[in-house]
Amino acid sequence: MKAYIFSLLFICSASLASAQDFRGAFHLTQKEFNEQNDSLRISFDLSIDSRTVPSCAAMIFEPELKDDNNHQITFPYIQVNGETRSRLNRRFFELCSDKWLSAYRAPYLSVNTRKYTNEKITYFFSVPYESWMDNARLVLKQEIVGCGGEQYLYTYTLGDKVTMASREPYAVQPQVAIVTPGEEKKTRNRQGSAFLDFQSGRSVILPDFRRNPVELGKINDALNEVMADMDSQITGLFIEGYASPEGRYSSNERLARGRATALKEYIKTRYMLPEHIFTVRWIAEDWEGLKTAVESSELPRKDQLLQIIDSREDYDIREQRLKTAGSYSTLLKDFFPELRRVEYQIDFSVRNYNNVEARSLVNTNPGNLSQAELFRVAESYDKESPEYKRIIMEVIPKYYEEDATALSNAAALLIENGELNTALRLLEKAQTLPAAWNNLGVAYLLQGDLQRAEELLTQASTTGVKEANHNLEELKKRKEDELKRKKK
Repeated sequence: MKAYIFSLLFICSASLASAQDFRGAFHLTQKEFNEQNDSLRISFDLSIDSRTVPSCAAMIFEPELKDDNNHQITFPYIQVNGETRSRLNRRFFELCSDKWLSAYRAPYLSVNTRKYTNEKITYFFSVPYESWMDNARLVLKQEIVGCGGEQYLYTYTLGDKVTMASREPYAVQPQVAIVTPGEEKKTRNRQGSAFLDFQSGRSVILPDFRRNPVELGKINDALNEVMADMDSQITGLFIEGYASPEGRYSSNERLARGRATALKEYIKTRYMLPEHIFTVRWIAEDWEGLKTAVESSELPRKDQLLQIIDSREDYDIREQRLKTAGSYSTLLKDFFPELRRVEYQIDFSVRNYNNVEARSLVNTNPGNLSQAELFRVAESYDKESPEYKRIIMEVIPKYYEEDATALSNAAALLIENGELNTALRLLEKAQTLPAAWNNLGVAYLLQGDLQRAEELLTQASTTGVKEANHNLEELKKRKEDELKRKKK
C-alpha cells in the first residue's frame, strides 16, 4: 500500500526518448540495467526541483520488471510531494489507524519539494537473477495525483533487455575423493623358474651338473632373501615340475613328478624346512607352454603345428603327428628344453609396523609395508608436501598396481595436478570403487564432458560419496553458466 489512496483513472504508455518525455519538471538518467554476479542491478539518477510537482500534488516513481509470461517484480517506489501535499500527508498519518499503518509499504525515498529544491536522487536496487529475466523489460511507472484529485499513470520503458555481464566460463571447484585403505594380512611371495639339468632318465639333483649351479643359485638367493628378513616368516613353498612332449606320456609324468619332488627334498634338507609348508605338483607334458612358444615363433607350417597341439587326441599320438609335420628337429632342439623346468613360489608373511617403523622403511624396504601402513606414513606429512604426493602417486601404485583404492587415490592427486589423461588411465582399472566413480566424474567434468560426468557423479552420490554431492552442485553451476553464455 502506497502513501496515497486513490484509483488509477488514466493509463498512458510512452517510450523513453529523452528527459522531456516525462511529465513534470524533473530529469531522469538511466545508469544500470544489467546482470552482475548472479544479481539483477537497476539504477538511475532522478533530479527534481520546486517545479517537479505543484504544491498540492504528489508524484510516484515505481520501477517494474516484467516479461510476456506474467513474470513480474515491482521495486520500491520514490514519492515526491508538493509542500501542501506534504502537510496533508503528515496530518493523515497522525489520524490513520494502527491497522492501516501495519499494512503500509513505505517508499524507497520520500522527497518534499520546497521553493528552492534542487536535488539529485540516485536510485539503486538489486535482486537475485532468475532465468526469466533474460527476456524481461524494465519500465518506470509515473503516477500523479493532481490538486483537484485527478489521477494519472504514465509508463516509460527504461530497458528492453538486460545487459549480461561478460565473464570467463565458470571455473568448477571439484573435490576428489581419497579413500583410507583397509587393514590387510600381509602376505608376500617370490616366484621363479629353474631350468635344472638331470642325468638321462634320472630325477636326482646334482648341484654341480651343467646349468644347475646357476639355476639353483636363483632359488637359493630368493630363499636367503626371505629368511634373512627377521620381519618375515615363510608360510608356504609351492613347486611344480614340467616335462616336454618328448617320449611316452607315462614316462614324462614320472620324470616331472620325480624332478619336482627332488627339488622339494633339496630345499627341505638344505634349509631345514618343515614338510607341511610344501605343495608339490607336476605337469607331465607342457603342451600349453609349447603352444605359446609356437604362436610367437616364425616356424614354417605354424598353423598345422598349432592344429596338432590343440587337438584332443591322445598325447602320444599328437607327438607322433608332430614328428611328421616338419620342423620337429627345431622343436626338439630349441623349444622342448625350455619346457623342462621347475617353477616355484615362496609365500611368506610380514609383521605389522607402527608409524615410526614404517616411516623408516618407506625408502628402504617399502615392499614390506601394507597399503594402509604406507598411507598412514603419507598422511604424517603435509598433503602439499613432495613426500605425501610421492607415496600416494608412486610408491603405493608400484606395489599395489591392481588395487582399486591405490589407483583411485593416485588418480585423485593426478587430477589435482592437472594430469587428467594419466588419471583416466588409472581410473579405468578401478571402476569397482565408488570413490573412483567420483574421481572419474571429476576428470570428465574438467574436460567438459558434462553428460558422462553427471552419470558418474550421480552414481557415486547414491552410494554415499560426499564429495560427489559437492561436485554435482559444481556441475549444475557449470551448466547454468553455459546456458547464460549461449543466451548472451
